[in-house]
Amino acid sequence: MFQPAFNFGSGARGVALGLGLAIGLTAHATPAKADSHGVLDFGSWDEVVSKADGGTVNFYMWGGSDKINGWVDNYLGSALADRYNVTLNRVPIADTAEVVNLLLAEKQAGVTEDGTVDLIWINGDNYRTLREADLLLGPWAESIPNAKHIDWSDPSIANDFGEPVEGYESPWGSAQFVFEYNSAFVEEPPRNLEALRDYIAANPGTFTYPAPPDFHGLSFVKHVLHWAADDPSVLQSPFDQAAFDKMAPKVWAYLNEIEPNLWREGKTYPPSIAALQDLLANSEVNFSMRLDPSNAARLIAEGSYPPSVKTFVLDTGTLANKNYVAIPSNAPNAPAALLAANHIISPEFQLIMADPERWGWNIPSDVTTWSDAQRAQLAGYDRGEATLTFEELGAHTLPEPHASWVSHLENGWLVNVLEN
Repeated sequence: MFQPAFNFGSGARGVALGLGLAIGLTAHATPAKADSHGVLDFGSWDEVVSKADGGTVNFYMWGGSDKINGWVDNYLGSALADRYNVTLNRVPIADTAEVVNLLLAEKQAGVTEDGTVDLIWINGDNYRTLREADLLLGPWAESIPNAKHIDWSDPSIANDFGEPVEGYESPWGSAQFVFEYNSAFVEEPPRNLEALRDYIAANPGTFTYPAPPDFHGLSFVKHVLHWAADDPSVLQSPFDQAAFDKMAPKVWAYLNEIEPNLWREGKTYPPSIAALQDLLANSEVNFSMRLDPSNAARLIAEGSYPPSVKTFVLDTGTLANKNYVAIPSNAPNAPAALLAANHIISPEFQLIMADPERWGWNIPSDVTTWSDAQRAQLAGYDRGEATLTFEELGAHTLPEPHASWVSHLENGWLVNVLEN
């Protein structure tokens, strides 16, 4: 629910940010101040804008995509500079765990304000770690002006890998797992894990998956875990050893059964999703996988994939998740971070993210809140023949397991599959 004004109270996880959209709050409310806990206190959204003026937002984010980096620098950065006199400093990282470790180190050193990081691209276990360590500012996400374009009742938004969001992070992109396949060699792809097992047995060497801890390989294993669970809802709760012990043997049995018929007889696995994509592009295997439904269409357009590559989801569904931005509790410029997070979920910026010719992501927006012209622009995008419709993707989603299951699944795969 969109709530236009609030007071969070004090403490590292509370920030008093009355965002001034309610009747009676104006741009001339009480000036911002810091209390004894270093908690920012704003009387209105206009004060957030005023306080951010001339500041810098240090945005720590995965830097592995030149396309994403370019749009962040040249569009998000330009919008913040031109409209708010805020400088965007994008800090590329290879793994979000780097930022988590930095914030944990700052906490240990007693750096409770004026830290290093203003905004983080984050989700999953990294988010859970920072929440548990009391290192995120919030709640704020449901009260920034453009929060009205997010359906906060959507479980895939309200929960981040099973961990309640509760206003401590704001969505920035949407992902769903799809299988990619070369239709020149596969007339009809297998639509469930039993059919996939049969296909692999009948067509040895044409399927594989990246070795965990590669995220896509681990996601494939998560689908097998979901299939093995008598009651998949248990996966939405924190790790349950007894439940895991019950379903894990079925997971390892499935993966060990298909292993001898995988690419290179399962004696080795692709080390990354990029390596698996190359195998599909070179027709060494018939399948790949991505947590990006538009990836195949993009690679076809770039000439990296043959036009015969298509995508599919399992009839039983595939994992879907959101990624978010969050603000550390010791952020040196929280007002500037709020402005950036607010602009990210504006229809203007989301239309750039959804455009296959510019960015090509699925987006978390509730487009029913958009104008007719904005919805028409979105509907007019040519997403390519390889990309499934929003309707088909939406009808086949599975929630990610709670983040606390991940390490057990990864370690179990290493012991019971790779080393078995």
